[in-house]
Amino acid sequence: MGGGVMSFAPSTFHAGTGEDFFRKEGFLTGMAPIISARYTIPSFDGSDGTAVTITNSVAKAGSATAESWAGWNLGATYTKLLITAYGHTCPANGWGVGAKVDVLTDAAVIKPATYQTRFNIYTGHSLGKYTADPGSVFATIASDSTIYQKQEFQAAVWGIALYLDGTSNVQKTFIKSGTGQWIQVLSAGDTDHSSFQSVYFRHQGDDARLITPIRVWGS
Repeated sequence: MGGGVMSFAPSTFHAGTGEDFFRKEGFLTGMAPIISARYTIPSFDGSDGTAVTITNSVAKAGSATAESWAGWNLGATYTKLLITAYGHTCPANGWGVGAKVDVLTDAAVIKPATYQTRFNIYTGHSLGKYTADPGSVFATIASDSTIYQKQEFQAAVWGIALYLDGTSNVQKTFIKSGTGQWIQVLSAGDTDHSSFQSVYFRHQGDDARLITPIRVWGS
């Protein structure tokens, strides 16, 4: 039987964004895309700490080690979010993604009212929160020290995802190494934050990279 050559396999078309996995697992039911950056990272709506420079599909942090962030406002309030992104480690500490209950209007107050992942090079993967300002300590609500990203320039790019359901008080994190499958690492039932208006890339500076595809779904 003859036929042309397909340019992509339908079953793997959304593999890079994570959509195929998360839709089959039921996380995207009732949710719609808010941010869809497949090839180019959009300009940030706010940032603080070590500067991040966007060059097409990569946002690279400058050479400093301050705890930093850069993110986007969502344009509305959402009770349920799924954030998926890719990143490469930095020598200083780690990176992750987070969601904030209000908009990114003041660089000095990213910490309060936030759920955030941390994928560290030594201490493993954690899920936590900031609840007050100023200078709140990151409060860990779930962690796993057996999975982490190596502190090496040749280390693989990893995928990271954060799922939040403010109505049901559910927080979950997922990671993906190289060409491997997405896997769930952490799950919690914290009750502090129930809705969100912005998302961000958290990094410790010094060559940390945020890499496309980046997707945010919400409802």
